Amino acid sequence: MATGSGSDRLKSCLYQPPKNSLSSACRQPLGSGIEPLEGGYAEEFVQPVDDKYKCELCHRVLCHAKQTECGHRFCESCLNSHLRFPGQVCPADNDPLDGTEVFNDNCCRKEVLGLMVYCRNAKMGCKLQMALGALEGHLNDCPFQQVQCSRSGCSELVLRQDLSDHLMYKCKYREVKCKYCQKETTLAELKLKGHMSECPKAEGCCSFSNYGCTFKGTNQRTKDHEKQSVHQHLLLVLFKNKALEEKVSELESEVKEKMTALQKLSSQIQKMEKEMSLTSQSVNRSDIKLNQSQKTLAMHADKLRQVEHELLERCKLEENLKRDILFVKYSTDNLSSRMSTLENGQSTPCLYRGNSGPVSVEHQVAQHDNMLSVHEVRLAEIDLHFQVLETASYNGRLIWKIRDYARRKREAVSGTTLSLYSQPFYTSSFGYKMCARVYLNGDGMGKGTHLSLFFVVMRGEYDPLLPWPFKQKVTLTLLDQGPCKMHVSDIFKPDPNSSSFRVPLTEMNVASGCPLFMTQTVLENETHRYIKDDTIFIKVTVDTSDNPEL
Repeated sequence: MATGSGSDRLKSCLYQPPKNSLSSACRQPLGSGIEPLEGGYAEEFVQPVDDKYKCELCHRVLCHAKQTECGHRFCESCLNSHLRFPGQVCPADNDPLDGTEVFNDNCCRKEVLGLMVYCRNAKMGCKLQMALGALEGHLNDCPFQQVQCSRSGCSELVLRQDLSDHLMYKCKYREVKCKYCQKETTLAELKLKGHMSECPKAEGCCSFSNYGCTFKGTNQRTKDHEKQSVHQHLLLVLFKNKALEEKVSELESEVKEKMTALQKLSSQIQKMEKEMSLTSQSVNRSDIKLNQSQKTLAMHADKLRQVEHELLERCKLEENLKRDILFVKYSTDNLSSRMSTLENGQSTPCLYRGNSGPVSVEHQVAQHDNMLSVHEVRLAEIDLHFQVLETASYNGRLIWKIRDYARRKREAVSGTTLSLYSQPFYTSSFGYKMCARVYLNGDGMGKGTHLSLFFVVMRGEYDPLLPWPFKQKVTLTLLDQGPCKMHVSDIFKPDPNSSSFRVPLTEMNVASGCPLFMTQTVLENETHRYIKDDTIFIKVTVDTSDNPEL
């Protein structure tokens, strides 16, 4: 890279910014035909170009390289644009730039012009490589260079190697002879500019041939014919016009018929559209009914499976109950016969008499009494289980009927029975097990003034398969048995952090609900019908819309 102080350089090397934009354009240096108007060379170089040959502003290969005092190189056009405004700095090192301290880097310019490049027509098929400085000379002879046709009036661009073929066979402005008058003219003149209509020896038809004139001859004879046959031509035009009028009349009548048919078709289409709309509405209603029927059928199928399961359970219980009843009956009959034997004083040996006499008999009778008591308790448990099965629901809803309200309220006030539990109910056949709990005389803050109503999560058989904590929305309702149906409801969402809604570790979790559900004065007011025939109804609804399916 050429460097040195300003005093060492020749004055002839000092760069003077151009006085106007035309100064650089007026010069024609080596390779001026390939130089870009602005910036560096955009040619495709054979080898990657070193950064020292690239402009610091446009980052292309240097065109008319200029070097500044700080040693960096720029294209002449880039530097002119950069120094157009005062106070500019070098983009490479931010040193101030002065137009008087810039010189032509001819050494760099020669090196750049010696870099190997591909021909600009490489995509057209040229495979040659040459120095950048020789590119212009090559393009003047390159067979793949596009050149303009040399004929006057033709602006078509063709490859240099195809120019002779174009001039001879394809150019629209090549010279040809008229086959009638043998006059030299261009092909464009012959075909496009109407030479044939002006050629006196060219043959043609009469201008009224479309109206029925059959004359043919040279252009001169045709002109004479047209002058002499005006009357005949007018008659032909009249006949043609009359035929056209008749045709127009026929077309008008056809159009009227078509319009009438079109109106009929339009009315039919409108009627069909209405019918289609009604049919579509009917289909939509049918689809809705079908979906509802499918849902109802699915629900009935689920209920049928539940009923079948319950029937199987009841059949098993009935069989066990029958066996127990037969056993009890047999034991009772056996005991009665043996008691009769003892009362009659029979002396035959008895299995129940033993050696202790009357004392042993009394002991055995006491044992039978105990067995009968056990069976009665078991029968009572089985009966209770039957009642629970009969009243249990599996859809997340409970209707709890509480009879003898007045008596149960007195028992609650006296402390005999503080609270009552409902029968269990379930969110599904394999879902959560739950029940309701009511304090007729209130509990906690509502004691003595309110009816307190609570919701209880019980331990179920399928708890390990269910998600916990319990998150279903719960609605507690006291039903109005009168015509007004002024039901009282309270809705709550379970607290996931409360132990009342976690997996039950005992038979049931701690109850959660409303200690101030309803004041006793409103409940027992005769204007309302919450109590009828000494009976109240409590409804509990658990939201099962997002109930997990097992």
